Amino acid sequence: MEGPNVVIITCHDLGDYLGCYGTPVRTPNLDAVAAQGAVFANHFSSGSVCSPSRGSIMTGCYPHTNGLMGLVHRGWELGVEKCAPLPVLLGEAGYETHLFGFQHEHWDAARLGYRHVHPAPHNHCEEVTPVFTEWLRSSAPAGCPFLASVGFSETHRMGLKPSHFKRDVYEPADPAEVRVPPYLPDIPEVRQDLADFYGAIKLVDQMVGRILKALDQAGLARDTLLIFTTDHGASFMHSKATLYDGGTKVALLMRWPDSIPAGLRCADLTSHVDVLPTLLELLGVPIPDHMEGRSFAAAARGNSTDARPYVFAEKNYTNYYDPTRMARSHDLKYIRKGLRTCVFDFVIPELELCPSSFRSNRKVFEFYSARRCTEEMYDLRTDPGEMSNLAEDPAYEEALREMRAALDAHLEATGDPFRNLRNDILMPQETYVSVRGERGA
Repeated sequence: MEGPNVVIITCHDLGDYLGCYGTPVRTPNLDAVAAQGAVFANHFSSGSVCSPSRGSIMTGCYPHTNGLMGLVHRGWELGVEKCAPLPVLLGEAGYETHLFGFQHEHWDAARLGYRHVHPAPHNHCEEVTPVFTEWLRSSAPAGCPFLASVGFSETHRMGLKPSHFKRDVYEPADPAEVRVPPYLPDIPEVRQDLADFYGAIKLVDQMVGRILKALDQAGLARDTLLIFTTDHGASFMHSKATLYDGGTKVALLMRWPDSIPAGLRCADLTSHVDVLPTLLELLGVPIPDHMEGRSFAAAARGNSTDARPYVFAEKNYTNYYDPTRMARSHDLKYIRKGLRTCVFDFVIPELELCPSSFRSNRKVFEFYSARRCTEEMYDLRTDPGEMSNLAEDPAYEEALREMRAALDAHLEATGDPFRNLRNDILMPQETYVSVRGERGA
């Protein structure tokens, strides 16, 4: 097959914390990729934790369809027979398939279709990048296009009690210069946590710069479709492991000179399930009928397109069983949760370990309401931090019906096993559960 090479760089827990998305962190190399290609400004994960989110990128299907409804290291794996993943599809199309560093979709990378696995000492970006760049310099195949998946463990939190973003190779930002998201309290602990997080991001950017240089030196830059993304949102409260924008809004950059216009900024709603059908269309590879995503290749080429009106995401298993579903338009967010989930909104062990834990700081403790409910509705135009639930507001009654109907249609169309969630286990809206576990009315 004649076609471009494909390099996909995937980070952990990054969200959209990049300079080209408006975050005050220095990411000149990724900003250069954005300037030379396309930024998808409203791109969303279809899952809330690592494996389910990555599985959707790899298959173009939602987690409940491809079977990867929880984390691989907790026993889940991608249903590769039902939903052929990207390396399998490109391998069948004549590509050599290579994995560098981290993947979290299956216990066996060969089952995903990677014919060559290149181990690094660890999966940190500064250890994976030299393995890839040396391979480019000395061993990249000639006359045959290749897929190279490059997986970094950054920017996952490190260590335990407390978990953090601290390594000797990270250079933290000035806490005074970080931007505190609207869903986090502006307190010193949060600012320092963000400053450390920015330090991890800066190292990722430096390693991306080395990859860009290696592609240039190998004479492959113009013939390579480069994709940069992450699995889901950053590891903060109201973010990772939730279906708020902090947990689902993520970066997606694409660069392919002469095919993707430089400086393109696409405002359409796009999803992780759309990445694979888009990639296949750009490459001229047939899109399998089972894929649930929709290609945005036309938008990537700078053409007008019939953009999707909603994106959808789901939770199934994190540290416990917590079925939750989300529908999001440009302006509105709707979340539907099961009864068990109502008690555990912020009880995510990884987040409890962070230095800014609400359990160890009174200001953070007071920041979050004790209210729990099975439906949430947010007006993102006036409340981008999703802090004011409008599900019971009469002024949003019609909008709530619209979002319920959109989610119901999605659940039916994809055969979601939790499509009767709302009817089976709704909890009365007047019930309260506090973060201490106390119940009252």
